[in-house]
Amino acid sequence: MNFKNKTAEEKAKLYKIAIILVLLLGVAVKCIKFGVLMDQTQSDEMGCGYDAYCLLHYGTDRYGYSWPVYFINYGGGQNALYTYVCVLTIKFLGYSKFAIRLPALLFSIMGGIVGTLLTGQLTKDDDKKPKAMLLFAILYAIAPYTFMASRFALESNLMFSCSTVFLYFLVRAHREKKNLFYLLAGLFAGITLYTYAIAYIVLPVMLLLAIIYMVRTRQISFLNVILFVIPLAILATPLILVQYVNYFDKEQFQLGIFTITKFREYRSGEISLNDFFPGIFKGYFSVLCYDGLGYNTNKNFFTFYPMSIPFFFYGFYILVKRAIVSIKENSIDGNVLVFFWVIGETLAAGLMTEPNTNRMNGLIFPVMFMTILGIYTLIDKFPEKFVLPSWCTLAAVYGIYFTIFLYSYFTVIAWQRVTTTSMCPEGYQYIQENDLLKEKVVVSNIPPQFFAATALPSPDKVDHDGNYKDERYAWFNTYEYPTLRDYFYNVGGVAPVYLIYNPTDDDKAVMEECGAKTERFGYSFYLFYWE
Repeated sequence: MNFKNKTAEEKAKLYKIAIILVLLLGVAVKCIKFGVLMDQTQSDEMGCGYDAYCLLHYGTDRYGYSWPVYFINYGGGQNALYTYVCVLTIKFLGYSKFAIRLPALLFSIMGGIVGTLLTGQLTKDDDKKPKAMLLFAILYAIAPYTFMASRFALESNLMFSCSTVFLYFLVRAHREKKNLFYLLAGLFAGITLYTYAIAYIVLPVMLLLAIIYMVRTRQISFLNVILFVIPLAILATPLILVQYVNYFDKEQFQLGIFTITKFREYRSGEISLNDFFPGIFKGYFSVLCYDGLGYNTNKNFFTFYPMSIPFFFYGFYILVKRAIVSIKENSIDGNVLVFFWVIGETLAAGLMTEPNTNRMNGLIFPVMFMTILGIYTLIDKFPEKFVLPSWCTLAAVYGIYFTIFLYSYFTVIAWQRVTTTSMCPEGYQYIQENDLLKEKVVVSNIPPQFFAATALPSPDKVDHDGNYKDERYAWFNTYEYPTLRDYFYNVGGVAPVYLIYNPTDDDKAVMEECGAKTERFGYSFYLFYWE
């Protein structure tokens, strides 16, 4: 019996099995060499990981502040949710790139699963619901963006998954008018605020439009509003206080065990009306194409591959059309709420001075949804004899692109130099466990602001600017000494221990000439020493 002749119940079961298998495939490929590649550690990863380590062991961040609502990081601030989740992964798995990056993977998986379920809610009145859910699962499994963003610890990327969960509960609340869904929607709205500060713009705009729409459709009661607002207000209040302290230049203070932090620099200058429409263009370009940051995107593959762009624009047209019709008719339609979220994100893009993919990651679900909406709506309009060949062609093109992308990632992309430094706690631990080495000066090309993520000192060994301070640490500064050979013969000599990231052939040669012993950690760290 072919697929067309199966009953609706049998088809639904087959679709469900296919969706689960595809999501498992998406998770499996994201786990290949996870925690190892990308080879380098991005600076915000190191800041997040070390703050989480300090919270776990000392109850403060690296500056000695108790449980910050918003972390200082390198001065301009860092969103808190990722670091607090990281505390748990480090507690159970130990301090490593794997543990620091694991929350990114877990939240990405949550975004893929809930995004698939949300797609089902948004197409609930459409006979193409199972097909739409399967297409979303496939796009999640094979997209370069969902792959790359889940493999390194950039805290703002959590906005994709948390905002998707928020939208899921809000859409269900609007459709079913259940108190529990309003409560959960308010909870995840508040949690989303801790993923990335751009949510401070997107969420109020979206909620203002959503409340007006829900009142008009009579799908919200006073009790619903209270249940939504209570968790949102509780979670939002500390962040409002952080903005108050920094905007009005007040002193930081304690709220129970939590610190309402004062930043070294308040980045209000990143919001501007000067380039509103160019900002919107840059924002959408970064989400649909690439942004030039090698850990975010790759210009050869785009975020969802180049052939997705025409489908996105067609899906965008369909979403807008559906939303306008539903608003005019006061009908209940979750697509309208997604449309309002898109409006909020578009406004935020226009206000940003430099939009990029991670800053715009709150648009990822809507872009994915509009893309698959465009795909299945367009192909199903074709004459019947062209439908199957079209699906087969599309599957072949995406499959070939996905295969080439995976090969390129593991052989080229993951090894590209995308940041200035990395961390090697296992190398430093090796030094400390060797009685002949632990009292020697450690020379490293990891700058002082980042070396703490390798040495893991107590917070009192980090100064006001975040620099690691210890008489047994010396920075091999390439501005002063262009090569390790220069540093070795002019400053260092054989007394110190050298922990060098990505040494050149000449670096290795000068150590070999002087009889140094060598240990290697991971792919790129070398320890040179003399006993």
